[in-house]
Amino acid sequence: MDLEVSLALRRRRGQPVSADQLAAEAGLSPRGLTGALEVLVGRGFAIEAHPLGGIRLLGVPERLDEKEIACRLVVSRIGRTVRTVEETVSTNDLAWQAAADGPARADGLAVFAEHQSAGRGRRGNRWLAPPHSSVLCSVLVWMPDAPSQGGLVTRAAALAVAEAIEDQCRLSVGIKWPNDLVIDDRKVAGILVESRPAGEASSPVVIGVGVNCGQQDVDFPPEIRPHAASLAMFAEQADRTLLARAILARLDRVASGIQDEAQVAEIRRLVAQRCRTIGRRISVREGEIAYTGQVVDLDPDYGIVLRLADGGIRSFDALTTHVVSLEG
Repeated sequence: MDLEVSLALRRRRGQPVSADQLAAEAGLSPRGLTGALEVLVGRGFAIEAHPLGGIRLLGVPERLDEKEIACRLVVSRIGRTVRTVEETVSTNDLAWQAAADGPARADGLAVFAEHQSAGRGRRGNRWLAPPHSSVLCSVLVWMPDAPSQGGLVTRAAALAVAEAIEDQCRLSVGIKWPNDLVIDDRKVAGILVESRPAGEASSPVVIGVGVNCGQQDVDFPPEIRPHAASLAMFAEQADRTLLARAILARLDRVASGIQDEAQVAEIRRLVAQRCRTIGRRISVREGEIAYTGQVVDLDPDYGIVLRLADGGIRSFDALTTHVVSLEG
């Protein structure tokens, strides 16, 4: 029952709560609460208990705990199984290894890492962050016609993670096409969707998520420092455990409706509302050719729609287009 106590204290963000109320929330007797608090202190939680001032969480262990992330998590699919590791090359690689177990055992798996030695980003870029500074996770799901749904899954995942951040941090999060989440035009999170055809009715899809939580400017390489940020640079540092839980819950919600036309239309609408690329002048490269124009819309497959210099309208696929520059 210590997990319920830890989550109840985390949700209060350091605000005190009476022992009676905390025990009631966790379904514990006063003696049971005392035992749970002792367990948490032994695990590295810093807890203040005062007869008049109540119980207050002062500090938490730096490492994510898979049992705490999964504790009473209300999901139907994504997050049914949660794993955490201290270090890996890439959480997407761990998810693909698990895919060999098949959908009956591995569908819905979420794997988190404290550090990635070579985390993957879009177009071969690397996602690197100091240990314990970010939420780095990959979820594994099987979907029908998966290879053709990369754009839709990226769009839905970006919306889910943006909403999860807002749930926890009360920050306004935008989507920079195709797979970045931004605050004040600085990247705080990214999405990487990978799929592999399985020759069956459904195929595995891995959704990789990286969210910068606790970094400061000095933690980012100089060449990307003006364009990168963390949640802690805009608000109180996010509780990574609560953020991880919120991400899984939001991903589960959008995944459950991704085959429903009405819900897909709603996802498209909400992403367009958040898209910080629409209305701006952009240069993109498709193959060896560069194009410049104003972004006027996102197409149904999550391609970007440009009005070019000659007045023509053209769509560019997210999977084959590289953004060269974004103005305004």
